[in-house]
This record gives sequence, structure tokens and C-alpha cells, in this order.
Amino acid sequence: MSEGSTIDNHHRTQSLQNWFQSILGELSPSADSNDFNISLVQGDASFRRYFRAQSQNESYILVDAPPDKENSQAFVDIAETFRKQGVQVPLIYKLNLEQGFLCISDFGDTLLWSKLKQAQGLTASGTDASPIYQQAFKELLLIQKVPTEKLPPFSEEKLLQEMELFQHWFCEGILKLTLSDKDKSILSLAFDNLSQSALSQDQLCVHRDYHSRNLLQLDTASTMGSSIGVIDFQDAVKGPATYDLVSLLKDCYIAWPLSQVHSWALEYRKLAIQQNIFDIEEGVFIKSFDLMGAQRHLKAIGIFSRLYLRDQKITYLTDIPRTLSYLYQVAAEHTELNDFHVWLEINVMKDAENKILSFGKKESRDVRESKGNDL
Repeated sequence: MSEGSTIDNHHRTQSLQNWFQSILGELSPSADSNDFNISLVQGDASFRRYFRAQSQNESYILVDAPPDKENSQAFVDIAETFRKQGVQVPLIYKLNLEQGFLCISDFGDTLLWSKLKQAQGLTASGTDASPIYQQAFKELLLIQKVPTEKLPPFSEEKLLQEMELFQHWFCEGILKLTLSDKDKSILSLAFDNLSQSALSQDQLCVHRDYHSRNLLQLDTASTMGSSIGVIDFQDAVKGPATYDLVSLLKDCYIAWPLSQVHSWALEYRKLAIQQNIFDIEEGVFIKSFDLMGAQRHLKAIGIFSRLYLRDQKITYLTDIPRTLSYLYQVAAEHTELNDFHVWLEINVMKDAENKILSFGKKESRDVRESKGNDL
């Protein structure tokens, strides 16, 4: 992060605290701002930052979303739409769209990811994680029933743009590959096949980041029986029926045996059919699910690479090997990706994890040495 960004963040943090003090009287008339401790909760892959304002009796989440970089109006609109459908999203108490500040309800710190890691520690097969995923299924069923008239379409252009992040930021940026015309043709054909598979699916409401780090375990269940809170939904679109499910079950942050993943996917399929959300033949559903995963994982690898190269967020490098293994596995199993699978084998997979992580170590060392030379 540059010095200018650090100064700007400090300025915005102070402005956010001042704004919270100005609205506290409306939120809680008897509260005193001196009783609240404000602490950074987390950043994420976007430019948003989250703070917790907490006193002995109350707790709020303050969102800093720079208006030149984040669309807070979309967050507000989708939150209202989701809530009408029964999805558990944070309440928006106060907002200032001009400054990009929001005060929302506090869902706590228990990410579904931490619950799943605990379950994985008990048994790697995934059986202990089933009740957790079943709770997440309840929220996803509600999301897939959300009306799509006002949602932007997940267009072919957008699908292809996402996959091209893999080519630019990972292949050329991280691996330093010089791609020939033949290489680009192989990638282009794979991208086209994946986008056509996505567009051929039923088009429903898609959260777009429905994974274990955007879902929180709540203390109490909703009226729908779910104890899962949903965040980071502002990029919702009308898109492929399997997109959110594959985001959840082939999560970039935790991996399970493929047989268990497919078992969970088919369990969700039965629920969706029962609720008249879609009716897709089992074999077609699993193939669509797998190919949708490949599209999403190409995007994710590209974004993780960009977060490191452009934004200096090094922790995402460690998620690339897991995500790459999903991609390689699917490419090996579907004939339309045969050439892409061979290309991955030759150009990417050999010692991929060491290459990725050693790249991060080298870049970090170069940065330290450069800073040392400036002193």
C-alpha cells in the first residue's frame, strides 16, 4: 500500500468516526460516543473496510466504501430486495452515500469458514460439515427465488472478461509466460466453451460471492430456520443457476473430496426441484456445476493474482494453488477442455505451487531491498 493510500485511509477513518458520532443520537439516544470503541474488523478484496463500533451494550458495523471505487447504492438496493425474500442480510441503520459511509447491524465474527475448518479437522471426508452446508442451502434457496427483473444480466462479455483475468494477471503476470498465438487460441476456445455452458443454464438471482468468508454463523435462526447471515451481495446479477452453489461447495478457501462435493450439489438440486426453482436432469446439472466452477476459478485465480500484483495483498497468493487444482481437475474430466487440460499440464501445473509462492517471496524481498536503498 502506498504512502498516499495510507494517508487517505487515515483521513477516511477519522471522517467515519466523526460521522458515527453525529448519528449516534438517532441510533441510541441514551448512548455516549465515549462509551464506544471503534476497531478495524477487516478489509476484503475490494476497497471497502469494516469497523466495529462497540460499547458494553451495543455493537454496530461501520462500512467505509469510497464512493469513487464502490457502489453503496447497489448494496442498499440489493439488501432491501434480499430482505423482502427472507434472506438474512444486515439491517442498514444509517447511510451517507456522498461520503460512502454506512452503519449496519453486526453479525459477529464467526465466519462459516471457521466452522468448516473445525469440521474438516474432525474428518477430512466432509461428513461433519453437512449440517453447516445445509444451513447455507436454506439461504441460497431464498436467494434463487429473488426476482431478477431489476438485476443486471451476467452477460457473455462479462463472463469472458472475468476469465481473461487468468490470462493477463496469472499467466503473464505471475508465471511470466509469453503466450503464443496458439496458446491464446487454446485459452480462447476454453473460455468460449465455459461461457456458453454458463449461458445455457437457467438464469436466476446470483449473489456472485456466496462462499464461506461471506457467510456468518449467527446466534439465532431466522423465521426461515437458517442461522446464516449473508454479506457482500452488492454485485448480485441474473445469472447461471449453479454459480452460487459452486462458489459455496468448490470454495477457493477450503477443499473437500470431489465425491462429497457432488453429493452435496445433488442434495441441493433435490431441494431446488422441490421448491420449483429449477428442474435440471442430474447428469446435466453436475456437468454444468463443474464447468461453472472452472469459469469461476479462472476468474478467482486472476483476481488473486491482481490483488497481489496491483494491490500488494500477498495473502491471496496462498489461495491460488487450491483454486488451480479445482480448475485442473475439471479440465481433465470434460472433453471440451481437453486441449486446455494439456496446455495446463505443460505450461502451468509442473511445480505450480512452488513457482507461485516463490514468486511472492522474491517480489517481497525485492520490495524490502528497494526500500532499504531509499533510506
